[in-house]
Amino acid sequence: MIMKILKLILILLAPVLLFSACEDPIDIDVKEGKPALVVEGWLTDRPENHYVKLYITKPLGGSNDFEPVRNATLTLSDDAGHTEQLKEVSAGKYEISAIRGVEARTYTLRIQTAEGSYEAVSKMPRLSMAPDSLTFKYEEKSIIYEQEGYYPYIHGQELPGEDDFIQVKLFKNNRYLNSVDDINIFPDKFVDGNYIDMGLEIDSAFAAGDTIRAEVWSLTENAYYFWADLQTQLRNGGIFASPLTNTRTNVKKLTENSKDVIGYFGISLVGTVEKKIE
Repeated sequence: MIMKILKLILILLAPVLLFSACEDPIDIDVKEGKPALVVEGWLTDRPENHYVKLYITKPLGGSNDFEPVRNATLTLSDDAGHTEQLKEVSAGKYEISAIRGVEARTYTLRIQTAEGSYEAVSKMPRLSMAPDSLTFKYEEKSIIYEQEGYYPYIHGQELPGEDDFIQVKLFKNNRYLNSVDDINIFPDKFVDGNYIDMGLEIDSAFAAGDTIRAEVWSLTENAYYFWADLQTQLRNGGIFASPLTNTRTNVKKLTENSKDVIGYFGISLVGTVEKKIE
């Protein structure tokens, strides 16, 4: 059977809408076959509402408007006895309004749709590196630095105990930087328990006057590898380099006849530091 390519619009887990930010689409390819359910959502410890989005993959060349999954039943619970049924606030977008992320609690998201039954389970990871400052170093254009300008470094104490993972999300003048070259994910394997002075990857150099915010998000090991898979796919020859099915998910089908599922429901604790470049 000849395999064609389907196009999936995957919102890059931005921290201000779903994960609390504006939507920034990235095109990722999916093998042809049965349409798949896409799950996008993230829960943090921030005192704000969070969201889960459900939609169905669309064929390449079709409308840019993906098909939202409406009238689904989503239930979020934790192992402390809290349960919340999510409210659909717009087509395919479901709101978490009561439950917040707490370190070491286990969260279960159950999804019931016309496409089938699904479940995602995650234990909230600790924030192993709380940032205490940002600094910047000015670099001239060179073989190493494609642009002249300021490059960021983040600082903070890493807690003892291996198998911690973090992501650093950067904002310039309140705009989330979501290029593939702005993805910064780190295991603590070689820095466990140390004070961290870490340079961050950025797509474009910063300039004097820019205000930069860095958010450190704790990640489960599975979430770390989800981001690593996504980053690898986007860098290896663009969106048609490898199928999205190679990108892992933590959402599982509960019944054999449920539609295939991709995407991610993640949980994180968040630490923030901000500085203006003078």
